[in-house]
Amino acid sequence: MRGFLLGTTALVTFAAMVPASATADEPVKLTLGGRYLVAFGGTLGEDENLPPMAGIGQQRDYVLKQDVEIHFRGETTFDNGLTVGVRVELEGQTSANDQIDAVYAYFDTKWGELRFGDTVEALGSLCYTVPSASNIFGADSPIFNFSNAGVLGYSGTNGTCYGIDGKSTKVVYFSPQISGFNFALSFTPDDTEDTRNTVTGASTRPNNNIGQNSENVSIAATYEREFNGFGFVIGGAGSFSFDRENPSTSIFLADERQEYNGYAQFKYAGFTVGGAYSFRDNMADFFDLDQEVFGAGATYAWSRYAVGMGWTRGRYENGGIAGSDEQDVYALTGSYVLGPGITIDGLFGYSEYDGARPFFAVRDYETLEVGIGTSIRF
Repeated sequence: MRGFLLGTTALVTFAAMVPASATADEPVKLTLGGRYLVAFGGTLGEDENLPPMAGIGQQRDYVLKQDVEIHFRGETTFDNGLTVGVRVELEGQTSANDQIDAVYAYFDTKWGELRFGDTVEALGSLCYTVPSASNIFGADSPIFNFSNAGVLGYSGTNGTCYGIDGKSTKVVYFSPQISGFNFALSFTPDDTEDTRNTVTGASTRPNNNIGQNSENVSIAATYEREFNGFGFVIGGAGSFSFDRENPSTSIFLADERQEYNGYAQFKYAGFTVGGAYSFRDNMADFFDLDQEVFGAGATYAWSRYAVGMGWTRGRYENGGIAGSDEQDVYALTGSYVLGPGITIDGLFGYSEYDGARPFFAVRDYETLEVGIGTSIRF
């Protein structure tokens, strides 16, 4: 009932903001966009104190990766200023789990924007990572990385903008920007995407899926200003699950999940310096495992070029029995703008993982990684 009332209140409140008259000058128009990202890279030697576990085997030294999406957007603006649209993001590669990456409708007025559908929560929507000169490489939440630290379940990289429910079906409100300040608020009933009506399924949703995060609320805010060539942005967010479902089935089930982040960036004369922080509470379904990631970086951009250096450290709790695993990621990045929406990107990085997991032999790992790629956005 609480979730129903929250969603209904948000829709009624937003409807009151929209003027009564809404005659469209033109029907909805469809536009296409998307991205094609590709990278070639690998490791320059790997150092580990134990051989790979049985059945896993050795990893190849190099790889060719791509990440492709096609974006469909239909939009129209009414005479009263209300803009209504739909956005669908289709994965350009076959995906067994989720071929449609995001799909949502939006209603945009001078009072703000309301989104409904499978999209990112408030925390992930208003979020800045550690600065990187590349859109595809970096020390914080990169699209491509080449370290094999994640082969045994360790984290492959560190990230500060993940959130607690991905692109589950939700409602999100974005405020207008007022004197550099804006905020976002989202509500997610549960961790389910593609929520729709079915003949054989429940008309609503089960509320006893073991471990599922339900009744999720996320709020984020940023403050951004620029004057006399100097600019900055600061912000933070929190996401909260108010119901970890069906706890009676296991005495080891974790408490409700929470996540917090914060960031700051400062820009002047082509330089950008900043940092980011993330804390994830009760990350796993079982046991109260926490994760913490923080880091800093700097970039310099001139003409068509940019270079940067970033670092992050991740701490991954394993139940408090033997401390926490730690991973440090260092990334030297660069990019060159070929033309509008097209860049050539490069990476030289170092990744070190110090394992401290119980029930397994302690396994440490480090590697140098290199990569080159391109980002084509259309």
